[in-house]
Amino acid sequence: MKARGKLNAFLYKNRNKGVRNLMLYVGVGNVIVYLLTMLNQANPFFYSLLYFNPEAILSGQVWRLFTYPLVYLCECRPFLGFISLLFFYWCGSALEQYWGTLRFNLFYLCGVLLTDAAGLIFALAARAELGYYSTLFTSLLGFGFVGYLNLSLILALSTAFPDQQVRLYFIIPVKMKWLAWIDLGFMLYDMIRILLMMLKLGASYFSLYLFFLVPLAAIVNYLLFFGKQAANLLPDKLRHHSAPKTWQQRVVHKADYSAAGLGRNGRSDSRAQARFRCTVCGRTELSNPGLEFRYCSKCAGYRCYCQDHIQNHVHITE
Repeated sequence: MKARGKLNAFLYKNRNKGVRNLMLYVGVGNVIVYLLTMLNQANPFFYSLLYFNPEAILSGQVWRLFTYPLVYLCECRPFLGFISLLFFYWCGSALEQYWGTLRFNLFYLCGVLLTDAAGLIFALAARAELGYYSTLFTSLLGFGFVGYLNLSLILALSTAFPDQQVRLYFIIPVKMKWLAWIDLGFMLYDMIRILLMMLKLGASYFSLYLFFLVPLAAIVNYLLFFGKQAANLLPDKLRHHSAPKTWQQRVVHKADYSAAGLGRNGRSDSRAQARFRCTVCGRTELSNPGLEFRYCSKCAGYRCYCQDHIQNHVHITE
């Protein structure tokens, strides 16, 4: 815990260092690679030079460990690909503003490296068992690697702003936390499809288990940076427990509120020692240690809000 606290303090102190607008560079790089690939479809030189190819990486082409996010647009339909790039750019920009440049850079880099490690481990196992090594990875995991990496962006933003509303395909309004569950559902469907295909190719159960390392890498990276805050993706009924019913539970419940500086029904108590208290829900860093708090620059006075309400509240002007 002390090491994590020191890391958080270091990242906060140096929050403006690093590569600013990282997702803008990733998006522009995707567009450039896509245009160059379309100009010479018979010989897609740039695409073949950048995509994740474990055999080429093990042969010394180590740049592929970092360049495969640039071929996302080449591996999906152009219209949906451009919409997705705009959405991922928005997710990355929002997270960079929320976290700071350095922390977001570290988050994205850790996601890339963990996906690399999982992909190479699975590649070695598949090469030992299957004779369709290059074809297997080109057809099954070429798009999946970037897709799983981008999924971690959606999970991260959905945890930071679970009630933030977006418009799916610019039409359908949906909250970020439900969008995260939709993407997890699509990921599960894609994994089942690939696993069935691998069974037809003759892969063993050991290789199938190793395949789960690839999507799991994105989930692990997400949990490393959020931990208990991942509970923000759960429905409100599961996140906020109802009041205890028995007399013994009520005594303990009251003692917990008193220790957190809250009175009955979560209201302020004269013994409050909390430094941060959400103006909307009244939660503090003592009652909910996993929450993060921010001050709103558009509200009059020093109004503090938790991560669930900083982007979802009525601004106080007087």
